[in-house]
Amino acid sequence: MKEAIVMVRITLLAVATLLGAPAFAGQPGADLQSASAFPAAADKVYPPLPTLAMLPPSSGDDDDVPVKPTLHRKKPRAPVHVQEIKPPPIPVARLVVSDASHAYLESVQRQIDQASIK
Repeated sequence: MKEAIVMVRITLLAVATLLGAPAFAGQPGADLQSASAFPAAADKVYPPLPTLAMLPPSSGDDDDVPVKPTLHRKKPRAPVHVQEIKPPPIPVARLVVSDASHAYLESVQRQIDQASIK
């Protein structure tokens, strides 16, 4: 029952997102232009570009200095050291056998030897 409710909520969220996406896909500021009384003229650039008189005066020193060409030296590429990815070490299994286990295993071995002789 809970899974069905969750699936319905996810479905409604996905549908609402898909239906609401076109509202955010428009041009930024398009709603402001449509609200104004005068539509934007197609032959003008908005916002208007600054005129040359509006630009700051140049210092003049920047253009007089010639640019020195830089010598490009090809450096030999150093070999890239790639580290091998090693799996973590596997712990070593240690077998601890008690004296009682040794006695039992010896008796089983004797029984196997006797059965193989017959």
